[in-house]
This record gives sequence, structure tokens and C-alpha cells, in this order.
Amino acid sequence: MLRSWSNIIALWLIGVLAAAQLPKIAVLVPVLRQELGLSLAQAGLLVSLLEIGGATLGIAAGLVLGRFGGRRFMAIGLIGLLAASLVEAFAPNVAVLFAARALEGGAYLLVVIAAPTMIAAVASDKARGPALALWSTFVAVGVAVGSGLTGLAMAVSGPRGAMLLWAVLCALGLLVALRQPKGLSDGARIALPPPAAWVLTFGFGLYTVFICALTMLLPSFLIEKAGAGVAGASIATGLVSLAALPGSAIAIRLLHAAPLDRRRMTGVVVPALLATAVVAPFVFLSAGAWLVAGVAFLVVLLSGIASPLVFARLPALAGGTDGPRIAAANGLLTQFGAGGALIGPPLGGLVVGRFGWEALGAVIAVLAVAMLAAMLAAERMAREAI
Repeated sequence: MLRSWSNIIALWLIGVLAAAQLPKIAVLVPVLRQELGLSLAQAGLLVSLLEIGGATLGIAAGLVLGRFGGRRFMAIGLIGLLAASLVEAFAPNVAVLFAARALEGGAYLLVVIAAPTMIAAVASDKARGPALALWSTFVAVGVAVGSGLTGLAMAVSGPRGAMLLWAVLCALGLLVALRQPKGLSDGARIALPPPAAWVLTFGFGLYTVFICALTMLLPSFLIEKAGAGVAGASIATGLVSLAALPGSAIAIRLLHAAPLDRRRMTGVVVPALLATAVVAPFVFLSAGAWLVAGVAFLVVLLSGIASPLVFARLPALAGGTDGPRIAAANGLLTQFGAGGALIGPPLGGLVVGRFGWEALGAVIAVLAVAMLAAMLAAERMAREAI
């Protein structure tokens, strides 16, 4: 059991390391714009480029993982992250910087599909649910770690030093990855996940749509409508984003109490997502900045109880112990999740521009109910397939 959890924690930390590459460019944008002459539009594309690979190639990467094995995929991904950081550190122009970020996006995709597949393989039946619920926190923790470490490193040694620090950390991650079990046998077949897994992962995509719309547009509302300053809005939004962590902790505690079967899954997600839908319309109704942030915190917390259960339940709906199907399902989860992250902010902006801020709260509520419907439909499809 201890050996299993040491592998699980190591794989989770590698995921955190990969996710830390998401915000590092955002932190360095002001300096990069000055040094390389990036436009604001180019800077935005550079930041989001890491998610485009997942949004377009997730399922394909999951299918290939089923063929070539998890540890090999993870090692290749970490080598890619290391190489990208080195190139970014010495990029002489914008074109090279974009090429490095594109490489980083592909490498990130390999890591975040391989790691949960390997976790599902090494965890015992009892530990699998809590382990995958822990895995679901890797982005939130990675974004916090990536922002903090990049900022500190830049203050000490400039942007080049920050990039070199990430290259060193990726090299250490590679050494850890090479000590992990393979996860899947090399030469395993390619297998598509069953319909229930498609519907469940689509539900997760709906979650990332409304969470990203909420958290990315919240600073604008706090500044424009609630009278907050830039610093206050940034701090409040950061705290709201971190509400997913206690939500995940509640989910992990529930998973430790009893196995996550269909009935228990339903008993948790129904009240969590219905409560989310009830609270969401009130986010953008108050003029008080901290009251707005408090209600938004509650939305992220409540929905954050349900989202880890997607990760925990996915192996059972994807084929139980069938490694290639689980690998493909994790690729599908990544694709829907990344797609939702790309769609959410512009969709939210469109809603606000056309119908006002109050409509955004209503849309978030509708998407929470749609997520619940997708999760329940996936469970029903899995039961009928037995």
C-alpha cells in the first residue's frame, strides 16, 4: 500500500510540474513583450497555446498511449518540456518562442494523459478513487506553484533564469518518471472508450466551460462593477480559484469512507451540482466585491466536489482494468477539458456583451445542470451495457 501511494504521489507531482508550465508565460508576458516586441494578441495566443494540443489531439494521444505505454509517453513528454524551457530561455525572436511553446503544448499533453492512466494501473481497487480525485487537483496546484516560482525566479535571475529553473525541474521530474512502473505494456492494442466514457468526459468539458468563464471574467466584474482595484480583484480571484482544492478534499474524504459505486456517485453529485446551479445566478448580482467573491467561492467549492468524481469514476466506465480503453478515455477527458477551457472565457464574454452580467450567472447554472445530466446519463448507459 505504501509503495502504491508513493508512486501515486510521484505521478501527481509530475502532473503538477507539467501544469506549472501553464502560467509561467503569463507571468513573463510583460518582460517578453518588452524584449521581443510581442503584441497583446500574440501574448494571449502564446499563453493559451499550451491548451490547444489537448483540445485538438487528446483522444488521438490517448489511443497512441494505449499502444506504446505510459512510462515511455511520460518520459517523452518531460523531455519535451525540458527542451521547450531551454529554447524559451534563449529564444532570439517571436517565431522561435512560439515554436517552443507549441512543443511544450504537445509535451504537456503526453504527461497529463500518461500520469492518470499510470495511477489507475498502480493503485489498488480501494485507493484508485481517492488517488484519481487527488490527481484532479494537479492543474489548480500547478498553476499556483508555477505562478509563484516563476515570479520568484524572475525577481532573482530574470526571465532566462526562470526558464532555466523549469528546465532543471523537468530534468528531475524525468528521473522520477523513469523509476515508475510502465503502466501499460508496450505493444498493447488500440481501443476506443465505450459510449458511457464519452458522455462522462463531455460532462467534464461542460464543467471547464463554466469554471473558466467564471474565474477568467470575475476580475473584470470586480473592477468594473464592484469597485475593486486591480490588486484586490487579483487576490480575490486567486482565492476563488483555489476553492476547488477544499472541494476536492471533501470528495477524497467521501471516497475514503466507502467505494465509489453508481449509487454513491449519484448521491454526491446531485446535491453538489444542484446547489451549484442554485447559487450561481447570485454571483453577479451584488455590488460588494468581497460578497461577489464569496458567492463565487461557493460555486467553485460546490462544483469542485463533483468534478474529482469524474476522474475517480472514469476507469470503471471506461472498461475497468482495460488499460488501452482507460488511456483513450483519459485522452478524451483531456480533450474535452482543454476544449472547455478555451471555449469558456470567450463564451462568457459573448453572454455578458449581449445580455449583461446577470445572464452569465444563469448560464453557469444551466451548464452545471447539464453537467449533472451528462454524469447521470453516463451512469445509466454503463448500467445498460452490463
